[in-house]
This record gives sequence, structure tokens and C-alpha cells, in this order.
Amino acid sequence: MNKSSFGLLLGIILFFMSSCAQYQKCAHLTINEDFLSKIKCEEDFIILKSTPISNNFSQVDALKLVYDIKNKKLYFTNSTKYKFHYDFCSSFLGYKKDLSIFNYIEYSESSNRNYILANLNHYKASDVYTLEFFSDDKIPANLIELMFKEVSASVYFKEKLYILNNANTKNKLGNIDAKKIISINELYNNQQYQPMILESSYGYLQKVSKDNFENYSFKKEDIILTDFLPNDIPFCQGIITSTFQTPLAHINILSQNRKTPNCAYKNAWNNEILNSLVGKLIKYEVREDSFYIREATIDEATKYWKNKTTVPKKNLNCNIKETRLLDADLIFIHHVNTVGGKAANFGELGKIILDDQSRIPLPEAAFAIPFYYYKQHINTNNLQAQIDLILNSDTIYNNRTRLDYHLSKLQDSILAKPIDPKFYSLLINKLKTYPAYTDFRFRSSTNAEDIPGFTGAGLYTSKTGSLVNNKKSIEQAVKKVWASLWSIRAYEERMSANIDQKNLAMVILVHRAFGTEEANGVAITKDLYREGYPAFTINIQKGETSIVLPENNEIPEQFLMKFSNYINGGNDISLDYISYSSLNENKSILSTDETKKLAKYLEAIKSHFYYKLNLQFEELDYFDFAMDIEFKLDKNTRKIYIKQARTY
Repeated sequence: MNKSSFGLLLGIILFFMSSCAQYQKCAHLTINEDFLSKIKCEEDFIILKSTPISNNFSQVDALKLVYDIKNKKLYFTNSTKYKFHYDFCSSFLGYKKDLSIFNYIEYSESSNRNYILANLNHYKASDVYTLEFFSDDKIPANLIELMFKEVSASVYFKEKLYILNNANTKNKLGNIDAKKIISINELYNNQQYQPMILESSYGYLQKVSKDNFENYSFKKEDIILTDFLPNDIPFCQGIITSTFQTPLAHINILSQNRKTPNCAYKNAWNNEILNSLVGKLIKYEVREDSFYIREATIDEATKYWKNKTTVPKKNLNCNIKETRLLDADLIFIHHVNTVGGKAANFGELGKIILDDQSRIPLPEAAFAIPFYYYKQHINTNNLQAQIDLILNSDTIYNNRTRLDYHLSKLQDSILAKPIDPKFYSLLINKLKTYPAYTDFRFRSSTNAEDIPGFTGAGLYTSKTGSLVNNKKSIEQAVKKVWASLWSIRAYEERMSANIDQKNLAMVILVHRAFGTEEANGVAITKDLYREGYPAFTINIQKGETSIVLPENNEIPEQFLMKFSNYINGGNDISLDYISYSSLNENKSILSTDETKKLAKYLEAIKSHFYYKLNLQFEELDYFDFAMDIEFKLDKNTRKIYIKQARTY
């Protein structure tokens, strides 16, 4: 690394430290290796601190606190030495009972409680310290007040100390000065840096504004710096946004699939170091607390690109013999080659029986249009030659403008050609067998979607068709879904995953349309912020505003649905919020009963697919296995519907 590159690298590291308090040394520091009774200066905090067990937020240092109620003594524990509260209480304070008893008593309302347990977190971006209680803790209000009083009297940063108002402290902070209470959204909005995909790559840094983004000619060797949250990004080597994302935002899903680095840094657009590197070949790496960037040589970049393209080729299978319009109850998980991944998983969802013998609530009037009819449309209208030209021409693939032209021309041809009359008659008659509905949702289900190693999330189109509204014709809805198979972003994603596209085909999953939604959500049935912990990650947004493709950077409600011990029907649920919806006045979208009902559905789906796929024999821990599940809250009934599920 040359001197200037090192300086740039160092500069990026330093700008994350600029908003933190100036380091303060203690004049006469004395420290017990297990704890301190007071935090008299910054050096005390630094010696004891560790990283949070759950990394919901970035740039956070954490201390574990224990208050011995009987002896009236506060311990700021050595949080590197004692990872959990139980470790300190059992090893140092002589607690004799086992962990299950400790958890049952010490996070309860019981008068037999021995300790008050909390975290003291330092959010470095805003230089705020917060007293926080575990989301499963049913701590009474008087103990919260006592702990806040004791901590306030024992730290040098009393003016910067707040108590976090989260789900388990709600309605318990009435006797605490309102000026000393901070909300989840305040913390979220004060964050400066957000790591999303912890990867590294090489590429040419391109700075492109929102106004120029759609028309910019990106290359696959580019790393994108932008001032907004794009709904879509071309294949590239990484992205830096100045707007915060969610784990389930479309560009983060794309980055995850591509294994390319992705982060958000609020000051990125105007940062002098980043601006000095625009147009240059760089190495870019995202880590938990910072991202690193430096100039790179063409030799190291070429070596990286070459190694990354050695992904094993994925061959697609396609059964074009099935001509029936298959009702969902006839579809099972092993029917991927007949109805694609999405429809196969949808059919399997209908096989799940809950503890009360009811079923997972799915959209009604569901069936699949098999691969046969897509292939029929291509062959009858002589469109295969256009596909072959694209697939077999290196000059088209290596020129993105030319590739976009030919793919757009192919899509136009699919839309312009008429559907086979016999198929159209069969489809209309099928829809009319559901007299309760006139509008239907037509959704993609390809053989390059929801398959091992490639989700295809967000690549294809869904459309609504109506039997009574000519502006939403059934024929156009079908053809628009078929045509979306050949969008440039879908084509490039399949190429980057080394998918052989010769047998590519589209099934359509059909079910009744809903109209206006009360809310829509996405759940990942694992804790994305802490490995091996029994929790689900939930993103939900009011109305029909998309979570994965927000149009105006709306913030969804984000929370962890946590379980006290192991996940089973008898455990209570606690919610650990990361943010509230910017569209819902900092209030929860789901009621308590609705949250419990959703938890029951999610756990049943996770368990069913884990054992159906025989993953217990593949050394994949249950807690680390996850399903990616989309759900909605019906506007009229507030009934929760599960829309789809795929392995995460």
C-alpha cells in the first residue's frame, strides 16, 4: 500500500471517531479485574466495555450492570470477562442456582428477585449513554427507577445518560424525568453508520445522484456511491448509500445474493475522502463498526474478479408435459420442476396443520399455470430465435446498452403476441369457478426463483387482472408476468449466479386479489443480529408501502420477536424494537393478539420446512435455519395472510 492509499484508509477509519467524546484519562485509576463500583472517567468505561451481544445498531459499546438488591451494591462488570449477567452472578457473587432458575426469577416481577440486570450502552455516533433492560425482563417500575437513580449517581456522564423506552419499559417510566427518556426512533435516527453486508470487493467508485441514477450507464466493475435508497441496482461490485436501509430492503437482498459489500453512511455523499476516490479503482470492505476503502491496483482487482466468477454452473429443469391448471392443494414442495419454487412452497404451506388443527391462512382461490403455457406462447409466436440470439451472443452480453435493447425488444414481443385462444378460454373458465372474486393476482414462479443458492427475490413482476375491469385485462396480466422473466436486472442476476438460462421458464401462481392492505410485512425466522438465539426478525409497514422497495425512503417498523427459553407453544413473546414505522406515529402496527398469532404461524412454517427438507441431518442448527416469509394484514378483517415462504 502506498502512502496516499494508507492516508485515505486511515481517514475513513477516523471519520467514524469524530463525533465521539474526547478520550478522558483517570488521574488515579484503580481497577478490580471483575468490576468497578463507579465509572469515574472514560478510561474506566473503556477497560470494562465489550460489544453488544445483539448488533441491532452499529458503533455501540456495552457494559453489563448488576445491582444486588439485598446488599444495595451496584456492579459495572468486566463485560469482556463476563459475557452474560449469569456468568458474573454465579462466578463472582456466588449465585448457586442453575441458569433456568436464574432466568425465571431474575427477569420477573417476583419479590424473590435478587438482582436488577441491565445494559449500559454508549451510542458513539450521538455520544449518548442509555440504560437498557432485556426485552424479556418483566421488571417492575420501582426497580427501574432504583437502577436509573443508582447508575446516574455512579457515572461521570450523568448529563448524557438516558433510559431507553422500549417495549418492556412501556408505561413504567412515569416517575422518571421525561427529558431523561429516549425512544428507539431517536436512537435509530441518530445513527450515522449502518453495516449491511459484511463483504469486501474491488471496483471503480462511481458517484451517482438520484436524479441521474436511472439513465446512468453502470458497468459490472463499478462500486456505487449514491445519495438515496434505490429500488433497484444493476449488477455491481458494491454500494454505499447515504440513506439507511433495512435488512430486507431490495438492494440489501441483492447485495446478499451477490455477496457484495453494502453499507449506509449518512455523510457519504459529501465526504471528502470518498469524493477524492470517485472514478478510481478501489478496495471496499464493510465491517461491523466501520467501512474501509483505499486505492487498489488492477492486478489485485483482476485476480479478485476472476476468482469470483468461478461459481459452479446451475442447470435448470423444466417439466413442460403438465397442462392442467393445478389447484394449490395438489402442489407439494417437490413440484419445483413443474410449477417453480414460489408455487411449490405456496402449495406446501397449505399442508401445515397447526396445534388447534387449523391451517396456515393463505390467499383464497389459488392455483398455478404450469410451464407448458409459457413455452407454448414462446414457440407458437416464434420468439425462441430472439432468446437464442441473446443467450448465444457474447457481443450482446458484454455491452449492457445492447443487452438492454435486445431484452426490451423480447419483452415487447411477448406482450404484443396473442395468447393461445384455447388456453385463454381454459383460464377464464377456471377463474369463474371462484364466483366470490372478480380480481386476481398473477405472480411469478420461475425455475430460477427460490432455488438452492438463488432466491431471485424481487426480480420478477406480479400483476392484477380483472374479469370486470377492461383496464386490468387477464391477458395482459399474464403476459406482463411472463415478460418480466427477461428484464435486464433478472438476466444479469442469473448470469452472475452462473445459471444456465436455456431451460428458463415461467409459471404463474394465481390467487384472489386483496385490494387495499392494512399492512404488509416480511419475517425472517431467525435473529439476524445474534447467532443461535431464539428470535424472529420482523419488518412491517403500514398500508401498501413496500418494505423491500420503498419509494420515498419510508422507515418500516422493525423488531425482534424474542422467546424466553426455547421456541415452543408455551413460551411468552417479547418484542425488541429497532424502529417504529415512519407512517404510524411511533406506534406498533400489530396488536398484542395479532403478534402472538403471527408468531404461531411463523414458528409452524419454520418447523415444517426444517424437517420437510431433512435439514436436521445436515448439521444445520434449528435456530440458525430461517424461512423468508411475506405476510399481510387484510384491510377489512385485519386477518393475517401468509403470502409466500422461501428458505433464507
